[in-house]
Amino acid sequence: MNTYDKLHMLIDLTTEYCGLNHGPDTRREDYPASNYIVIPFGYQENAVTEVSVRDLVIPICLECSQALTQDEWTLIYCFECNNSRWLLRKYAKNDYRHHIIFLHGCPDCSNEFGGLYFCEEPKEQFVYQPMAAVAG
Repeated sequence: MNTYDKLHMLIDLTTEYCGLNHGPDTRREDYPASNYIVIPFGYQENAVTEVSVRDLVIPICLECSQALTQDEWTLIYCFECNNSRWLLRKYAKNDYRHHIIFLHGCPDCSNEFGGLYFCEEPKEQFVYQPMAAVAG
């Protein structure tokens, strides 16, 4: 993502609302976006060269941004239908250590499980920083 795209996202932030699930009977308009999660899709040509074909950009509110930086919640996000669910780690059957788990197909959009993706060490693909840092 180049600087022009980041600046354009910063300008659009004033009209964006959180793209994540806030529970039943909630309205997106009640959660104005304060930041973005940016996930590059691509492939690795060799040990040095990574090619990003496109970026998945998800606007998030301050509440979700804080939840993603703490160890209390894990976000489960489906690439196919853009559905998301929050998992409270202390009540989970499994021991989740990742902040975001990506699914390629979920029970809401597919009868087939297409894969599970996560990142051991969040790098630039997760933007959990003040928007002033994104513009620069």
